[in-house]
Amino acid sequence: QLPRLNRLLALKDLGLSLEQMAPFLDADLSPDQLRALLLIKQAETHQRLEEEGARLGRIEARLRQLEGDDGPAYDVVVKRSEAQRVASLRGTLSSRGAIGELFRRLGAYRERNGLAATSWLAIWHDPDYREAGIDAEAAFATVDPLPPDAVVRARELPAVASMACVVHQGPPETTGRACMALLGWIETNGYGVAGPERVRLIERAERAGQDSVVELQVPVAKAGAGANAGDAPNE
Repeated sequence: QLPRLNRLLALKDLGLSLEQMAPFLDADLSPDQLRALLLIKQAETHQRLEEEGARLGRIEARLRQLEGDDGPAYDVVVKRSEAQRVASLRGTLSSRGAIGELFRRLGAYRERNGLAATSWLAIWHDPDYREAGIDAEAAFATVDPLPPDAVVRARELPAVASMACVVHQGPPETTGRACMALLGWIETNGYGVAGPERVRLIERAERAGQDSVVELQVPVAKAGAGANAGDAPNE
């Protein structure tokens, strides 16, 4: 019994669980079976090391943020975004502020048809920041049936497996600070942008100078891992 006990202790030291070592209790595994078991454990250990390395990078980035003087600190969360059915109005804008006109037209469509909106979103489709000629989309999510319209399109905003998100509170003109912080976090933590940026309205400013609350959402993928599901282009 002692050689078998020593083998179990050695495998336990390699990180195998009691469940994984159970076959050794009744019979010896062949060298091929043992090799397969150890290869599985090797893959699990590599994955855990990668996850802990990424966590360490996030901790170090946050420490640098706290030690610097770069304005407000933002807490970035990577989460899954589920698919949403939306009413959408997309166009080319002369400036980013001109998206307000898309939202006014979309709001008129919602009121005209008595629809309930569960959330409002701006979607910026250009891969790089632009001052003019901006490809933008205004949308609201709803569970109501969407009546046909000459300009408003009903479509499904696709799910995204990994969405880097940050919440910003402040006047609308200060949202750029949160965007820069989010993009900096993405680069520092070894991600790449994998789709159009979304801005979800949480609380709207009722008058000029009042704070609004928005969530900036950027689809991301680890460098070299390929892109996540992104937004389907308008046809």
